[in-house]
Parts: sequence; structure tokens; C-alpha cells
Amino acid sequence: MISVSCATGYQRPAPYNDTALRERAKSVLEEGIQVSAVIPTREEAKAIFGVDLTQRNVQPLWLEIRNDTDRQMFFLPTGLDPEYFSPLEVAYGFHKRYHGESRERFDRYIESTAIQTRIDPRSTVSGFVFTNPDEDSKLVTVDLFGLKWTKSITLVVPTPDREFLEGYYARLIKVRDSLGYVDVEDDSRLREALEQLPCCTTAPNGQKGEPLNLVLIGALPETGAAFIRRNYRVDTAAPWYAFGRPQDITLSKRDRWVPAQPHVMRAWLTNIRFRGQPVWIAQVSTPLGGRFASEVISDAGPRIDPNVDEAQIDLVQDVIYSQHLARLGFVEGVGRVMQSAPRQTSAGGTYYTDGLRAVLFFENRPVSISQIQFLPWERLADHYRKQIDGDNGANAP
Repeated sequence: MISVSCATGYQRPAPYNDTALRERAKSVLEEGIQVSAVIPTREEAKAIFGVDLTQRNVQPLWLEIRNDTDRQMFFLPTGLDPEYFSPLEVAYGFHKRYHGESRERFDRYIESTAIQTRIDPRSTVSGFVFTNPDEDSKLVTVDLFGLKWTKSITLVVPTPDREFLEGYYARLIKVRDSLGYVDVEDDSRLREALEQLPCCTTAPNGQKGEPLNLVLIGALPETGAAFIRRNYRVDTAAPWYAFGRPQDITLSKRDRWVPAQPHVMRAWLTNIRFRGQPVWIAQVSTPLGGRFASEVISDAGPRIDPNVDEAQIDLVQDVIYSQHLARLGFVEGVGRVMQSAPRQTSAGGTYYTDGLRAVLFFENRPVSISQIQFLPWERLADHYRKQIDGDNGANAP
């Protein structure tokens, strides 16, 4: 391995052999396009770049795109990580170590390791995307576009020595299948099934907690890609319970250059499949005080902002802008809870709500806002009108 000392010339590392990376890479082949991706270990990355990128909180992702079609296409790194680092940005993080021509050599080398974004017909490109780190697994979404054509390919890439997301999701599916599942094919039966799901989370002692106000329909590549695109990541949070078990997965919005809205989504896989796709039920809320919260968090988690509909609708907006949302509807959930008579939570807070749970249908294709279909289930306008009449406008949007 090349050692680099401060205030000395940068010595370009020997060309790296990508055989070890290829052997570990995860690959997906769709419609004549193969995408392979792997995260190098810390030691591999040091040998490749000559510096330790973890010192700048950068996680390099090796990516290869093989185009066996007659179409020219372009890769969009922003779809993989909205806050990815440019090669020269990464190099600048180490500029204090080098001067003059040595610094220029370093810049050129880091640039040379980056993947090119144009993929010609019948060609292959490979190289690195400099991403923000994920601790367990990285959900890699490769967005491609060409003349009157787009394609999105998603795969799960484990962080070295960490196989959490990929293995955990596979185990969840096995558990669901072992318990038996309900196949639903039409919208009306789906609506009935969703309205029969539990209304709320529970505490370990069985006390009802926060409302289950969100339904996600789609496989991990589709749902995960939508949340990744809006900067949500797998996180940890205090356990809340549904179906007698703590949440199967927790997501929260990652900080960018300013603190992110601290919404937390806990999700549970249900025994329902809609047209072959898994159905999740979730609870999304915001700690009381949002980005200004300062209270001590208990074992049950923080008290939540009592207006749980605010967090729900904000997350729905995020997903709409992800361009993976194909359909949207609302069904009855916990039932209307007036602001004048809020309901207690197991963590010691209160909440009020219009009582609806949003139902989000995901697809693995770009969907513009104008293309989103709205299901004629519960109409928000009618629901809010009833709410205003019943609460004298105290809980109006």
C-alpha cells in the first residue's frame, strides 16, 4: 500500500485490480442492461485512492454499467444519492496535504477514478460514485435516460461486514409466508383489508399509542428508492409495537447541510399482498418541537408533535417528488380525534388527527406529478369539512 505523508508529493497508487470488487459485487440484469455495484472495504479504499476517505465522511461506491443495447444512455448520480460528492470536492478535502504539481496530480487521479455518465451502445463503463455513508446496506438506484426513454434499476449493496438490509428483508418475507398471507387483486377488497388493520401502535403493556397512519405498497427496490431519493435512511428508534412485534424497519430523514425535518417512520410488514406486492403499514410522526426539540427522550421515545397529520402529509409530499409514486388514496384508520379532545400516547404525549391513513402505491419507473392517479376512496375535502363542522374549525388544515 502507498503511504502518503503530509507536506510531501502525492504518489499516484498503482492501478487497482478490480477482480476482488467484481467477485463481491451485486448485479442486476434488466432489458439488456447489467448494473453491478460494491462498496470497497476501508483498506481497499485506502489502497485505491491513497487516502482514507472516511476522514471526510465519504463512502466510495464502485459501479459498473454494461449496455448491451443499441441505445445511448446517460447515468444520473443524483438518483443514487441526492447529496453525492463530486470528484474534485473529495480531492479538495485533502488539499492541505499537497501543494503545487503534487496537488494537481492528486486532483487528476481522483477525477480519473469516477465513473463516466455517458454509456454508448454496446459498451461498459465502470468507476466510483462518492456517496454519503450508509452503515448497514446501501440501496443503490441507477437512473438512466436516453432519447424518449428512461430506466431505473435498483439493488441492495451491503456495507462490508454488514448484511443487515438485504438479509433482514429476506427473513421478513419468510416469516410472512410461514404465517400465511392474503392475496388481494382489486381495489375495493384492498380498501376493506386496509381498514381492518390495527388502528394504532401499542406499548409492551398493551396500551394503545400513536395512530398507524400510512400504508406502503411495493417491493423494497421501489419503496426504498423513493425514500432514498428524498434522503431517508434506515435508522434506529425506540420500539413501538404492532402485530405483537416491534417495527420491522425504521426510516428517518438524513441531515443535509441544515438539519432535516425529524420525521420518523416505523413500518411493519403485513400479511397482505396486493397483486403480488408486499403491503406495509407504518406510523410517521415528528418529535414534539421538531428541530427545536430539547426534551429528554424516554425508553418509549420522545413525545410527538400532536398534529400527526402534518408529518403524514409532509412525507406524502416527499414521496410525490421522488417520482416513484404511481397511485395515492386515503382510507379510514384510527378515526377522527378532535384537537379539543386529544388522545393520550404511551410516551406521555397526545395527538389529534383526521383519522385517515394515506395509501401509497410505488412503481419502479419515473412518474411525474401529473401522472399520479388518485383513488376515489376517502376524499380529503369532504373529510376536512366534517372535521371543521365537528370541531368549530379548531382542527382545520
